[in-house]
Amino acid sequence: MTVARTIQALSREALAAFVADNLNHLFEEEALAILENHHVTPQICQQIARSARLTAFYSVRLRLVAHRQTPQAHAVKLVHYLHWFDLLRLSVDVKVPPTVRRAVDQLLLTNVSRLSAGERVASARRCNGTLAKALMFDPELSVFEALLTNARLREEDLVVLASSPRATPEQLRMLSYDRKWSYRYAIRKALVLNPSTPRAAAASQLRHLRRVDLREIHGNPATSTYLRRCIERMLR
Repeated sequence: MTVARTIQALSREALAAFVADNLNHLFEEEALAILENHHVTPQICQQIARSARLTAFYSVRLRLVAHRQTPQAHAVKLVHYLHWFDLLRLSVDVKVPPTVRRAVDQLLLTNVSRLSAGERVASARRCNGTLAKALMFDPELSVFEALLTNARLREEDLVVLASSPRATPEQLRMLSYDRKWSYRYAIRKALVLNPSTPRAAAASQLRHLRRVDLREIHGNPATSTYLRRCIERMLR
């Protein structure tokens, strides 16, 4: 059995004794094995988190932040020393305490503007709802395209975009033909109501709307003459 596996298998009392005797000269692998032990306590996590020598190891910092037994003050402090894509993964990990995830979210939002377009695209595919909202109006269309494939994206977030004057015609066209989202009724209606939606994309949604909504849209001063004529033909 390796040293790491031996440490992982220690009992609660044996683990506490091992840490007390060896904390000042633990290796990276041993520190990680301690954190993997089912009997690790907040006190032991705190001792490791307070060791500048051990937290100099990136793997130890990452494991401490993700560990539910790490006192949250220490976990939140260590969040600032993690790489972007590890932060992204932690932000959607439900095993990470909510307080720590909120700190991660805040750090992600603070630094998103510093990312390259490629990094924003990669982030859009897997980020949580908080970061998704920040990326929703990204000037790069490829970021929005990636965001549409994100399993954590919500319908209400896209309704906000489809209703917003900040949405570009390219985004609205892409949304109107998206295989997953273009079938949602609230999104269809928002697309038709948005003057920035290309008229062909808006007109393609009309046949899916209720007559009461068609009349409402027809009476809206912002509705284009083209859409009004389309609605009149449908209502007849």
